[in-house]
Amino acid sequence: MSGVKNVKILFKLRAVIAVSLVVLGATLQGARAQADTLVIFAAASLGGALDAVLEEWEGAQVAVSYASSALLARQIEAGAPADLFISANTDWMEYLSQRQLTQADTTRSLLGNQLVLAGRAGDISPTDDLAQALAALPPDARIATGLIQSVPAGIYARDALAALGLLEDYLPRLVQTENVRVALALAARGEVARAFVYRSDAMAETDIAIESPVPSGLHDRVLYPATILERSTHPQALALLDYLASPAAMTRFAEFGFEAPE
Repeated sequence: MSGVKNVKILFKLRAVIAVSLVVLGATLQGARAQADTLVIFAAASLGGALDAVLEEWEGAQVAVSYASSALLARQIEAGAPADLFISANTDWMEYLSQRQLTQADTTRSLLGNQLVLAGRAGDISPTDDLAQALAALPPDARIATGLIQSVPAGIYARDALAALGLLEDYLPRLVQTENVRVALALAARGEVARAFVYRSDAMAETDIAIESPVPSGLHDRVLYPATILERSTHPQALALLDYLASPAAMTRFAEFGFEAPE
């Protein structure tokens, strides 16, 4: 029955996201109607942090669309109007680069992050041993994360479980979501026992605490590459990208749990 319930949850999430995309499309088209508006497509895990950083930006008006890196990359490929793209992994940036949809000379590693196993604050026992934390969960406990074939957080989680030799055991217990913030929300509401999310996500949710960090050696390094998209002609696009990489912006990002890429 748990597998059926997982499918139902994911189906409902996809329905909500589909409706949101319709609204988002209309919003971005309206933003594009203002000639000076810069549009950023950003990984969902940047929500909150990027908004705070942009409060100090003194240039053109900025509109931000948050979703999974996979979804945003496919929207860009389909012609969605955007000036900048910030991905939660290098794979989706490379996906767009191979299709000549980025201005390659502007692409840079903007931020770093850490994957963690997190749960409701009163339910966890913090440890540095991820395998021990997983083993302590009840046999029917479910763990949320992003889609393991496309969403960066899910890909990192899948690779970490595989490196520990646990993927086959835990795969039936994974609740795969459209982006990492949905996984975080499921954990915060107690609909799943734990979630593989980023440290910055766990810090953003008052009801969530980190049970165990995921050792970085178990998966590719969590990096957020940023670029100006090939179709962008906005005169302030590069200035905005430079601002996001500035020391002042990095200090603000760090307050939300992000780290320097190097």
